[in-house]
Amino acid sequence: MGRILGILGILLVCLPGRVLASHTGWLFATGNRIVITMTTYPRQFTPNAVTLEAGKVVDLVLENKGTGTHIFMVYPPPQTPPKGSQGWWEYVMANTYFQDMGEVLVHGKRDESYVAATRLFEVGVEAGKTITITFIPAKKGTFEMASHLLAGEPGGDYERGMKGAFIVK
Repeated sequence: MGRILGILGILLVCLPGRVLASHTGWLFATGNRIVITMTTYPRQFTPNAVTLEAGKVVDLVLENKGTGTHIFMVYPPPQTPPKGSQGWWEYVMANTYFQDMGEVLVHGKRDESYVAATRLFEVGVEAGKTITITFIPAKKGTFEMASHLLAGEPGGDYERGMKGAFIVK
């Protein structure tokens, strides 16, 4: 019996392009992969609009090709924009897309650790790093994705164009 379990374990680990998530049973590399590149000059997400299918697991890959850390947030667009960094952080924390939808995994490449949560309001991605968010989109609609570093200031990511549409159909 132990030998069979060992062979099964080897087969699971050796599946091409897939790695088991420890306690969730999900597989990374879902086959539904969307890459968003983050840059500093100009400050933007590429593409600046992504469309996901509700109920279908997705790997949202965030590649920071900029020179500094960027933040990734998703939330319903506010009717009146909050004022300053504190106002934005409070709004996004209360209204984040990544809540009440089951488990959300945030993981890096190879041996980098990951976090599993049921509520997430931001993901920071250091310059030159790639982070993947694996989740099942549940709420349909058009949301905003943005970085709010230095929000409300002329040099802030959001004010300089680091925002886009996050659409779930």
